[in-house]
Amino acid sequence: MEYAVKIFNAFKDDPAKAEVLFEFAEYVERQYSRITNMSTKEDVELAKNEIQLEIKRLEAETKIRLKELEGKIETTKSELEVKLKELEGKIETAIKELEGKIETTKKELEVKLKELDGKIEATKKELEGKIETTKKELEGKIETTKKELEGKIETTKRELELKIEQVRSSLLKWSLVFWGTQMATLVGILLAVLNIKS
Repeated sequence: MEYAVKIFNAFKDDPAKAEVLFEFAEYVERQYSRITNMSTKEDVELAKNEIQLEIKRLEAETKIRLKELEGKIETTKSELEVKLKELEGKIETAIKELEGKIETTKKELEVKLKELDGKIEATKKELEGKIETTKKELEGKIETTKKELEGKIETTKRELELKIEQVRSSLLKWSLVFWGTQMATLVGILLAVLNIKS
């Protein structure tokens, strides 16, 4: 049993071989134990034949198990190849769908950009029109205000000229009155002087 365990541990990375070799080693150890206890040549020959038969049986079983294992490996390989092809097909389909979506989104964005450009151009023209209208309105208001100011200046100028004329007339009247008063005073003084001399 000791050698069977050692053999199993040595080939444990390959469970199929390890199991077959373990069974074989276990069988040989059992037969060896029997042989050591046998005393006749016939028993030894019989044990030898049994060992050879067991070896052949184990070889046959090993071949069968190896073929089964190879078949399973081949089947698994084929299944994996089929799944791999399916996965490649799905990836290719997903890539095409994604490319289609990207192209659609690109076209939609181009359309929206054109619409936005149109709106910007329309807004620009509208603003230019409003600016021009406002400019004309301001020019009209400035012209109107200018005319109103000119009218007011002209009116104020006339009023000032009238007031100046009125002041001038008043000054002239006062000057005449003052002059007349002075003359009357001088005449009175001269008459008084003349009367005194007489």
